[in-house]
Amino acid sequence: MLVRIFRWLFGYVEFSFTGGFAEKFINDCRDNNIYIKNIIKTDAGITARITPKAYLRLHRIALNCGGKVRIIKRKGLPFLLMPLRGRWGIFCGVLFAVMLVSYLSGFIWNITVIGESRLTDTQIVDYLAQNGFKVGARWAAADKENLEFKVLADFDEVAWISINKLGCLAQIEISETVDKPPIVGTDITNVNAKKDGVLVHITSLGGWQVAEDGEAVSSGDLLISGVYESEVDGKNHYAHAHGTALAQTEHGIKINVSRRQAEKEYTYDKSYKSLYFFGLRLPLYLLRDKDEAEVSVESSRFVLNGFHLPLGTEIQHCRYYKTREILLGDDELEALAREELERRKAQELAGCEILNENITLETDDDSCLIIADYLLLEDIAEECKITFENGE
Repeated sequence: MLVRIFRWLFGYVEFSFTGGFAEKFINDCRDNNIYIKNIIKTDAGITARITPKAYLRLHRIALNCGGKVRIIKRKGLPFLLMPLRGRWGIFCGVLFAVMLVSYLSGFIWNITVIGESRLTDTQIVDYLAQNGFKVGARWAAADKENLEFKVLADFDEVAWISINKLGCLAQIEISETVDKPPIVGTDITNVNAKKDGVLVHITSLGGWQVAEDGEAVSSGDLLISGVYESEVDGKNHYAHAHGTALAQTEHGIKINVSRRQAEKEYTYDKSYKSLYFFGLRLPLYLLRDKDEAEVSVESSRFVLNGFHLPLGTEIQHCRYYKTREILLGDDELEALAREELERRKAQELAGCEILNENITLETDDDSCLIIADYLLLEDIAEECKITFENGE
């Protein structure tokens, strides 16, 4: 195999000798230290192989033997490059490309994360980028061992991490921790009311019930006690008090919406292209307009055999606008106020059942005021840990 490789690198020619004494031709070649190989006898003479430089010496020997030589085939790298002879720019370009690829192979081309379920790829990649380990960074400058310790220290979800170098690819292999099931009932707690209300039904799952159904309670009142003094032995007994306390509560929402609102008036759209090269973004534009704009980014990376190269393009689509002030009509103002009310309801009354709703709406020249009062059914139980002073 090595002989074939070297023969192809230096090139060779296949030739024929015809019209003379073949035996004398072979002997004269040997006497003149010309080594021909793969000699095959034919009806007209012989065929053989020889190096291109030695072939030039065969014509004189062939004439002395009464025959002539003729090239049948030319093979090897020198003959492939012969059409490019004199075009030094191509050779310089190939040499530069080889040197560039060799240099860039010392950088991180792509980062992949495997083994994660609770954490996302973006969380890990962004964290490593903040610590200097990112696409475009040099492998020689990466302190992989220190980075692995930092990830373990800053992410409780990570039990083990390994940063592997696979050619130009960085593979982050993660093993996540398994959460222990919570241990219920180890702390001594009371159940207190977290807001004012009228109790509808209390369910005690641990501890000793203090409040009764139908009783009005205030925020902080004791509902289920975790401490009980026994009449039998006269000693205090402790428990992890927990349970539910459904109660009727009141909640108010007040919203004031101005009649004067800012509206976007879109003027024109424009796109800006950039080249992405090993983590660097090289803009293909001189200046970007400074007007206010809504920006969306479209990125694409070159893919080779399923491998995402650190080369590509990025297009920023900018939709420019001007802000102007408008006055809302009564119907538009009321609709905007009710939309804000629905948003606040979803945020503040999550998990509550609305028993009654009373909404008042006042509109004047400047604004719209909505006052909403709600009667709710919700769980107001809140566990509070009991702490003891030294000596108790």
